[in-house]
Amino acid sequence: MSRPQAATGIRTNIVHQLKGDEADGVLLLLPDAGSVQRWATADPATDEVLRVWYVAVTRARRLAAVALPDEESDELARLLAERQLPFRVA
Repeated sequence: MSRPQAATGIRTNIVHQLKGDEADGVLLLLPDAGSVQRWATADPATDEVLRVWYVAVTRARRLAAVALPDEESDELARLLAERQLPFRVA
């Protein structure tokens, strides 16, 4: 596990370093187009990337933030609303 940066107190990790650990907030970066569609339709039983994303967002105690291309924010908002999950697009 990484140590917090002295100046900010922010800890950075790759998802595999977080198994079994938690943080107040987690930021998941999804830079590739099509990530939301994959999240909505992929089978977690066979999609390792989807399982890694799941591990990332479930490490958050208070806040899970997802950074993705602007053109995918509406699609993610629809997906979360359909599942009645609280969210805010910023």
